[in-house]
Amino acid sequence: MFMASGARGALNIGDAAPEVSLSDWIRGEPVSLAKGKGTNVFLIEFWATWCPPCIDLIPHNTELQRKYERDGLVVLAVAGPGRGETLSTVKRFVRGRGDAMGYTVAYDGEGTTHARYLGGVGASGLPYAFLVDRAGQLVWHGHPGDPAMDEIIHEVIRGKFDVTQAAIREQLTPLFGRMQRQAGVGDWGGFRKTASEILDLDPENEAALDAVMYAYLTIDDDDAGFRAFVEGYIEKHRAAADVMHVLATTLQRIESLDQRQPDLALRAAAAAYEACKGGKCEVIDTYARAVFEIGMIDRAIELQSGAVAKADDDERRSVLQRVLEYYKTCKSLQSEQL
Repeated sequence: MFMASGARGALNIGDAAPEVSLSDWIRGEPVSLAKGKGTNVFLIEFWATWCPPCIDLIPHNTELQRKYERDGLVVLAVAGPGRGETLSTVKRFVRGRGDAMGYTVAYDGEGTTHARYLGGVGASGLPYAFLVDRAGQLVWHGHPGDPAMDEIIHEVIRGKFDVTQAAIREQLTPLFGRMQRQAGVGDWGGFRKTASEILDLDPENEAALDAVMYAYLTIDDDDAGFRAFVEGYIEKHRAAADVMHVLATTLQRIESLDQRQPDLALRAAAAAYEACKGGKCEVIDTYARAVFEIGMIDRAIELQSGAVAKADDDERRSVLQRVLEYYKTCKSLQSEQL
């Protein structure tokens, strides 16, 4: 019963959520997104009495409303005409559920709100939900049975959800689909171009960097072309620690010895280290590996010791410590051979 389009439409993540315009309020008080701005988070679910997955989600919706009601969450279930659904049918259904359906329910007799929301994102099929934050922005949409929705609600409630990154991810979805189709028909030039479009939107996208590397090194066997790409990438993004870190780790994953470019991996790792001022353990760890791979064991031990010191949890510290011990073992073996 559920279908959704990945295409960007009239309504996108980060946009101001359209006001709801509903003909009948069946349970709870009428909702206004404008009046709730700054206070409320809204979960707007489109459902139907004839939709088994919608009915299955009623207990979970009730649980969410009760859990976050004090934090300002308003769960609004919107039914509408179609497949014989009528106002009287919905009223009878909701009345029969009683307190088990513990959230606001309304009927969209004119279909206006369905058109603004479902039509806006190109979605069809039920159930389908939209999450609106306190700033009135659409921050998520999808199947309300998706486990990710609960985590996103929690982050939005806490004010920790990154809407900008969510908007970027929404733009990337059709691009990754296009790239997959291009690979399927062997359009490697288009594949590489699409990967570059993704990196223009999200420079630290590891999957897109892997795709570019695959196109250059595996498909085209073009080491020089890949080298030129990496040099340009470092020049463009050298001040962005996370971007340089992802690039360095991508370069360090190259398996073929004759295609490895350790000087570029070192440059990217050093740029990441400089950009974060040596403040991130994962960046220090990557830089330590880069210098280790060119034989600077003492410097690798020094850096890795710093990474261990920066680790903020025992599990990560343990992993980094094992790497440090490996470097120290290599140093000991080196001394024995001198």
